[in-house]
Amino acid sequence: NTNDTLEVNIKLGEKFQGINIPFVPNYFEEFYWSQGGEKVSVLSRLGDSPAFSEAIGRDGLTSIVYISKSSNLTYKEFEKFEKFANHKDLGPVKQLHQEYGFSQNNFIETYRRFAKAIVGIGSSQGIDTQFGLTTEFILLNNPYEDNSRDFIEIKLVYEGNPRSNAQVEVFERSPSGTVKISTVKTSGDGIAIIPIKKGYAYLFDAVKLRKAEQYPGQVAVWETLWAALMVKIPQ
Repeated sequence: NTNDTLEVNIKLGEKFQGINIPFVPNYFEEFYWSQGGEKVSVLSRLGDSPAFSEAIGRDGLTSIVYISKSSNLTYKEFEKFEKFANHKDLGPVKQLHQEYGFSQNNFIETYRRFAKAIVGIGSSQGIDTQFGLTTEFILLNNPYEDNSRDFIEIKLVYEGNPRSNAQVEVFERSPSGTVKISTVKTSGDGIAIIPIKKGYAYLFDAVKLRKAEQYPGQVAVWETLWAALMVKIPQ
């Protein structure tokens, strides 16, 4: 409801589980909510947990966007990185790793997260917006306004362009807390259609791998960009 307090946790973990990260501006590049394309920065206090807690007071579909700063991860051996890359369907990493002349041991990946949660407030009318993130999911239909459909439609973009034939990992959490995982591929125009169930929560993620930009102080050789979107289907 429009007079309810919306609480948003930043979670670090996997499969819908993890620890809550407090509001620390040094951890992120942007953190805001939006209705109808208008962006409103989250202005919590340092250390607040939940990281965002506010009565929005405005009726409509609400997108909450969090862009993390870069973090680094060291791989002591290539096989572990290759296993991760194969799981996320990131392409011929072994061939590229050799072509670029990267070390097989003790190399660094840098990563950033582009996360979005979609919440319905009041009548929940409206649409999600493409916010121009480096990589991003856009919710194309509104399950809060119309829950008669048994599917959800999302679009995946990278640098403003649709990502075709990209793997989307789907995490489906039942009302009892059981989590099932599956994958789908995007179409030529970057769209994925996922079957949904009422009362279930869904988290979608897709990873883009690219060679890390080299500049003074950069120690990473690979960069991964993580797009994520979360939505809960009303009963």
